[in-house]
Amino acid sequence: MHTDTLNRRIRFAPPAPFVRRLIPTEPDYLLFEAIDRHGPLPTHYLYEFTKHLRKDYTHLQNRLTEFYNGDQYGPFLMRPPQQFAGFEARYQHIVYDLAPRARQLLGERGTLGSFSPRRTDPFLHQLMGACVAASIELGAPGKALRYIPREEILTRCAPETRQSKNPMALPLPGGHMLVPDDLFGIEYPATGFRFFAVEIDRNTESIERRNLDSNTFGRKIASYLTVLKGRLFHSHWGLPNLSVLTVTTNATHARNILEYVSRQNEPKYGERFTFAAEPSFSANWRVPKKVLSNLLDEPWITVSGTKDISRP
Repeated sequence: MHTDTLNRRIRFAPPAPFVRRLIPTEPDYLLFEAIDRHGPLPTHYLYEFTKHLRKDYTHLQNRLTEFYNGDQYGPFLMRPPQQFAGFEARYQHIVYDLAPRARQLLGERGTLGSFSPRRTDPFLHQLMGACVAASIELGAPGKALRYIPREEILTRCAPETRQSKNPMALPLPGGHMLVPDDLFGIEYPATGFRFFAVEIDRNTESIERRNLDSNTFGRKIASYLTVLKGRLFHSHWGLPNLSVLTVTTNATHARNILEYVSRQNEPKYGERFTFAAEPSFSANWRVPKKVLSNLLDEPWITVSGTKDISRP
């Protein structure tokens, strides 16, 4: 085991098995499933998913370290190395992702998500999306809401969608595809359901350019307008409604995108676009210090004012 001069484990060190056999328990399966559902998650998020079955936070930290180091058969978890490039890498919560062994275990247990895509997008994009989705799921019960994950939505959609190469991909006219970063729903007490496509925007691309074929956020908005007008979310996913939640890294950029949406002169559909800012993932990024409860506690901005997604 790699230690520093004070005999403390080094968080940047590679795995070093120090137990002979690791046997996952029910709380361990819950954290594996949370990572599979959302993507790489920090330690304090994983604690929120399993704290009702844990002794305390330190117990979880020790357990995660064991699963990272693994046993004679290999590790269950990995620590994505990109997290250690951050300026505050030594002082923030460690982020964990699933190792192949954990995915195999979930598959044998029958709880591996059928629609959890194998991600190829940058680590920070994955982490931001995972923290956003997990924060909404964790906050829902406190507001008497039921979080409906992507897995449940796609399991219930039409067979031709479920069996397609990528059920998350919405087919557009002209053979193009629109693939949201995430998809979830909220069930409100006695009032029905609302469904949301999620876009994670770290302000790495322009809103619009002269070349309409360029990869811009404006092009993505145009695609969503096509989806909303044609109710393609209903024909492809079987959903009764759809709004688009965009989380970006600062309020100024969110307002700039919002202004672009308003210029499309589509008032009936423009209010379906809602925006929030989370500065933790800006250029000098760090792992959020707390669960992003503001995503349910505070209203999102729209072209017509604000909207509280925790209310129908």
